[in-house]
Amino acid sequence: MTRPFLPVLALCACLAAGPSIAASSGAGAGPSSLNYNPETGAFTEPLPPERGWQAFAELLKKAAPSVDTAIPLTPAQVAGHVAALIDAGRAAEALDIIGKQQAARDAAAVPGADVQLRYQQGRALAALGRHDEAMAVWRQMTTDYPELPEPWNALAIEYARRGQLQLARDALDMALVSDPSFAPALENLGHVQMRMAQESFDRARAAGASPAPAAAPAGQAAPAAAPATPTHDKTSARQAQ
Repeated sequence: MTRPFLPVLALCACLAAGPSIAASSGAGAGPSSLNYNPETGAFTEPLPPERGWQAFAELLKKAAPSVDTAIPLTPAQVAGHVAALIDAGRAAEALDIIGKQQAARDAAAVPGADVQLRYQQGRALAALGRHDEAMAVWRQMTTDYPELPEPWNALAIEYARRGQLQLARDALDMALVSDPSFAPALENLGHVQMRMAQESFDRARAAGASPAPAAAPAGQAAPAAAPATPTHDKTSARQAQ
């Protein structure tokens, strides 16, 4: 848990990105590079390294069929692999896979959009420092799929990174309208509200430290003191008379 009074850049680092949209990143030491077939536009997992006696491995290699028998990955599996690449700091590689997958979908005239891949595209762009492009992806997603909390939450993180806390709060409110129990948005809303409260305290202290009015020149009467009775109490004061 972070301390409540942090600068905006530190606040952004504390915000929770939330899970990928129904995409699992897989297990293991790290994601491997996928094999891509430009003729079919399909991605497949690389074959595991051969083990055992070298002579037996060579025999198996010679007996292997010349055609590619690997099973193509599903769109969800590709999106999960892309998410794992981004988490491993390989956003450029992830963006390359996203581009190839989208090109294959366009060539095959696949209807609809790959929502998981679009969300991961925003993550990859943000990881590469291309924040304006990432925000454009997520803004479009909030228009096309307003019921998804993840794009709203991702936008809130970007707004907080820029110090636009009110916009971040509005985006988090929209995420919670979509899913009131979405934990990353609930946590991020707490961080943003604490930062906004701290800024209010800072403004209050600055206003209290403003210099007092200058004294009246010599020979000039000082201005009359303000009435002790607040304005909204004047009616009751007259009634008491």
